[in-house]
Amino acid sequence: MRRFLSLILTAALIFSLAACSDRGANKSISYALDSSPSTLDPQYADEAEAQIVISNTFEGLVRISAEGQIIPGIAQGWSISEDGLTYTFNLKPATEWYCPISLKSEFGNEFYEKYTSEIVTANDFVFAMRRAINPATGSAFAHRLFVIRNATDIYSGALPVEQLGVTAADDNTLIIELAEPCADFLERLTEGVFMPCNEEFFNSMNGRYGLTQRHILCNGPFYVSSWDSESALTIRRNNYYAGKQQVIPSLVNFTFDPDENSVAKKISNGTVSAALLPPDCPAPENSVTVKETANSVFGFVFNCADSSLSNTNLRLALCSSIDRTLFTENDNAVPQNGFVPPSCVTGSLYYRNAVGEQTPFVPFDTAKAADHWKKALSELGVQKISLTVLCPEWLDNSVRRQLQIWQKTLGIGLGITIENKTSEEIEKAVSSGNYQIALTGITTPYESASDFLASLKDSNPFRHKSEEYNAIVARILEIDGEQELLGGCFTAENYILQQGLCYPLYSRSSRFVCAEDVDGIVIFHSENNVSFIGARRYD
Repeated sequence: MRRFLSLILTAALIFSLAACSDRGANKSISYALDSSPSTLDPQYADEAEAQIVISNTFEGLVRISAEGQIIPGIAQGWSISEDGLTYTFNLKPATEWYCPISLKSEFGNEFYEKYTSEIVTANDFVFAMRRAINPATGSAFAHRLFVIRNATDIYSGALPVEQLGVTAADDNTLIIELAEPCADFLERLTEGVFMPCNEEFFNSMNGRYGLTQRHILCNGPFYVSSWDSESALTIRRNNYYAGKQQVIPSLVNFTFDPDENSVAKKISNGTVSAALLPPDCPAPENSVTVKETANSVFGFVFNCADSSLSNTNLRLALCSSIDRTLFTENDNAVPQNGFVPPSCVTGSLYYRNAVGEQTPFVPFDTAKAADHWKKALSELGVQKISLTVLCPEWLDNSVRRQLQIWQKTLGIGLGITIENKTSEEIEKAVSSGNYQIALTGITTPYESASDFLASLKDSNPFRHKSEEYNAIVARILEIDGEQELLGGCFTAENYILQQGLCYPLYSRSSRFVCAEDVDGIVIFHSENNVSFIGARRYD
């Protein structure tokens, strides 16, 4: 009888523990994105929204755990040669692609049946990396592969993609040869551009790969189950996922809302589980701040497409006579001279800390400002210049005092009008190019300083085009040595500031917040990498 009771108590305890471990599991999670991804093609996508979805629906050779450690992904193990140049990965056998049933209606039952049993092989990684480095693909992150043997020559067009240092010894063995040792290579392999791609399936999509949930194969912890570019995208738990981590939520619903105040209200009332909120947005009620990331720099931004502000001496005249002490700190601001946000790294170093006192900036010097002003008037062939500054209302007094300094230093030939706008209105004006001078923040979704600086090459809020800057960035993207990379980023940042494209005042932090009844969502180094594998919702 005692033994019988003991068995009952043991069973009850086991059931109780199981119930506790399942608490909050199998629930839906909602995450707010600014907009719908334009594509989920891992080798092509460059938006933060796309990278978040890709990191949860694809599995690379390795993955980052919730604790921030590199753990096996598709590779069950790997070895690195003594010289650090050759990586050999042993893939898990019989790891399947997830084939959406919606394929059947468009491509037929035979096509669907074929891909429901398709295995992820080493060749899928070879094809993916060849696609990424092929200049015809136009991958925004091709430079992340430059450390691989022959990659830079292939990207320049000097060699065919078949000579990339990535080979499949057999279906379950992948060999990657590097041009030089790379300390963070395993971490790079967790990025979207390194995700596998099935060549036969890709070719059968006829240019539509990654554009809808019907035109993509997933192999990650979730798969894309529905996607309406106007409203939402849903990923569901992949029951065939072969990774080490247990997938807790049943699904994640991504809603699209560019209005951060609207998103904050939705977190407060429980209709959104989590979001990354910009610096100007206060933490919503009923939420927990999981992480703050100093990924934004606030200051004066100049529109170089404007007929007057296209003149470098005019911009430098304005920058050289800005008194930064007028712009008082707020709760979410740290004074900063440099343009690259503190969250950015070069290799293993935080860029701002590494540069330290050498940070480039334009010093306050009214005599030099007056000299720049005189040259600007001569070069533009005018005697008077009229400008408008878009300013958030809370900085109105500071800007008006700055206006007095400009007029005292540069004279009556400068006419400046101040327009008070909301932060959202200023961001829209800068994004559309409909401004002259704006006080606004520039936020980076990138962890890497070089990626952030490279993103300004072809499209930037300053509307500035420069072959010199493009050449600096091109050199940076081919560098892997930490100190050399640091120097290259310093050169690019110095160019931006010495050209007077902007005048940084301080850095600010974005906030990653969760509703109080949600935990287990992990944001890693940047907003591009958010993991929902361990997310729970308690209600």
